Amino acid sequence: MHRRAPERFDRGPGVIAVKIHVQFFSRLRDLVGAAEMDLEVPEGTTATELLETIYSRTPALRDWDKSILVASGVEFVGRDYIVKKDDQISIMPPVQGG
Repeated sequence: MHRRAPERFDRGPGVIAVKIHVQFFSRLRDLVGAAEMDLEVPEGTTATELLETIYSRTPALRDWDKSILVASGVEFVGRDYIVKKDDQISIMPPVQGG
């Protein structure tokens, strides 16, 4: 699988950036047009801020905001979660079972 260089966010002087990997699942993957992306975000970025950045690039994804689940690794995290260097972030719709 080919990965693009991390997308970078504008940051001021002295702001440290961390690299993270974001994966999209199900319908959200279709809306984004990619299963995954690598990003550089300012240190201290929350899951909410990460989502806002992604929404600015893919506005249709914002319609799913109230139901989107976020995970770091294999653990679901809250919107106040602070992303860490080399995090594997998963963005997914609600889990449905049967």
